[in-house]
Amino acid sequence: MDKGKKWIIISSVLMGILCALTIFFVVLKQGETDIRKLHRWCNDAGMWLVVIWQIVLVIICAIIWIKVLKDVANPGKTILRCASLGVTCLAIIFLAGSWLYLAFDYNYGHVVLQKSNLYLIKTEDGYGGCDYSVWSKSSFFYRRLEHDIGDSADSVAEGIFYSYVNGFKDNTGVDITAATGDDSGEISEQIKKEYQYLNDFIAVTEDTFPERFQRGLYWQEKACTENSIGRVQVPIIDENGMQDMTWFCENICQWLESCLERVPYEDAPWLYKEIVFAMPSISDSFDPSPYISVGYDHDPLYEAIYDFVDKKLTSADYPKHKAYGMLEFVDDGSDEFFPSVEPECSYTTKDGVTYGMLLVDRAGGSSYYSLVAYQKGEKTPVMVNRDPYNGFGGQAEWITFIDDSNLGFSCLSYNGGDDALLYRTEDGGKSFTQINYPSAKVKLSDGTIYNPFVIPEKVWLEDGSLYMLAGQSPWSGDYYSEELGKHPSGLYVSHDDGMSFEYVGEQ
Repeated sequence: MDKGKKWIIISSVLMGILCALTIFFVVLKQGETDIRKLHRWCNDAGMWLVVIWQIVLVIICAIIWIKVLKDVANPGKTILRCASLGVTCLAIIFLAGSWLYLAFDYNYGHVVLQKSNLYLIKTEDGYGGCDYSVWSKSSFFYRRLEHDIGDSADSVAEGIFYSYVNGFKDNTGVDITAATGDDSGEISEQIKKEYQYLNDFIAVTEDTFPERFQRGLYWQEKACTENSIGRVQVPIIDENGMQDMTWFCENICQWLESCLERVPYEDAPWLYKEIVFAMPSISDSFDPSPYISVGYDHDPLYEAIYDFVDKKLTSADYPKHKAYGMLEFVDDGSDEFFPSVEPECSYTTKDGVTYGMLLVDRAGGSSYYSLVAYQKGEKTPVMVNRDPYNGFGGQAEWITFIDDSNLGFSCLSYNGGDDALLYRTEDGGKSFTQINYPSAKVKLSDGTIYNPFVIPEKVWLEDGSLYMLAGQSPWSGDYYSEELGKHPSGLYVSHDDGMSFEYVGEQ
C-alpha cells in the first residue's frame, strides 16, 4: 500500500471517530430540556445542522473507505489497525480528564463548590456579569439540573446549592425522604423550612451588604446542633476601625431588624447566635441573641455592639516602652529622582533634616503620598517610604517624630475631611501601622452613642507619657459642651508609646 492510501485511511479513521463523538455529544445535549443545554448559544436548529453536517461527513468517509479497500490485499487487518489507533486516541482523551467536563469547565464556566455528585457552576459572560447553575455528574458526563439559580450573589447561590446537596425537594426532582432516610415526612418538612429560613436570611444579608451599606461581606459554613440541617452560614462583616464605629453599629442594627422582619427569631434562633466582625488586625464573634430574643430593641443592641467593637479595637496587649533610636538621614543613591516640590506636611529635626509627605498621585478625589527626607540645604528629596499609608488615600494632615527619635505619628484625613486615621512608626518612617483609639462615648438626646473626636490633631510627650488631642470634623462636628462652653476636643493618653490610648476627657 502506498503512502497516499495509508494517510487516507488514517485520516478517515480519525474523522470517523471525531464524527461519532460529535454526534454523541450533540444528541446528549438534544435529549435534555431547553434550559439544560451545555451551551446556551447553541439552539435546536444549530445543533441539528451540526448533526446533519456530521452525518454527511460520515457518509463521505464511508465512500472513501469503500474506494480504498478495493485495492487492499488484507482489508480486515487494515481496519483492525486503524480501529485500534482510534480506540487508543479515544482512551487518551477520556483519561486526560473527562473531555465533556473540560468542555464546560473552561469554555462554559468553572466549579465553585462540589458536594457528592453535585456541582455549583459559575458562568461569566466577559462583561462583568455571572450566572450560577447546579450540575450533576454521572460517570464522566455532566448534566445541568432544571433549576437555574441565575445571577444571584455568591453567598445566595452557595446557600441554594447546599439545599440541593441535602435533598431540598423542588424541580430538581430530588426525593428528600430518600436523602434523609426518613419516610415520615416530618423531618423533610422541617428541613425544607429551615433551608427556606437560611436562604431568606442570606438574601436579606446580601441585599444589605454591600448593596445597601458598602461593607465587605463573607460567609463561613459552621456545624449547628440546633437545627435539622446540621449547619449554618455565619456572616463575616467588615468593620473599618474606630472612626467607623458609629456607622457600623447602626448598619448592623438596621440589618438585623430587616432579617427579623423576614425571619423572626422564634422561627430560627440558630441564625442569630453568631456574627463575625472583621476589624483591623482582629476578628471576633458577637452574639446578638440576648438583645433580640425577647424582641428587637435598638438602643441596647447598638450599645452592646459599640462596647464590643470599642473593647476589641483597643485591647491589643503590646509590650511596654522600648528603646527607640534617633532619626538618621540615609541616602544610598538608589532612589529615583523626585521633583523639587513642597511636601503637604512635614517635620524638621533639630539638625535640619526635613521629613515630608510628598504628593505622588491623585485618584477619585484622594491623594496618595510617599514619605521623603530633605537634608539641610538640599532640594532633592530622598525616599524613605513609598507608601506610608499602606494603600489608603486621603489628605496628609501632619507628621511628627517624638524628640527626633524613630518613634513617630502621622494623620491622614479622608471622606472630605470628615474622618481621619492615625498612623504610627517606630523605625523612622520606613513602615507605619494604623492605630485605633477608644471612643469618647458621647450620648445624644435620642440615646445614640458615638465618638465625635475623629480627627487626631497632634501627639506629644509629657512627663514620660504620650498624649494625643483629637478634634471634631470641621464639616460635621457639631458636638457642643455646655460645661466647657465650646465645641471640645478629646484628650487621650498612652502608656505604651502610642500603641494604644486611653480616653482622658474633653478639653
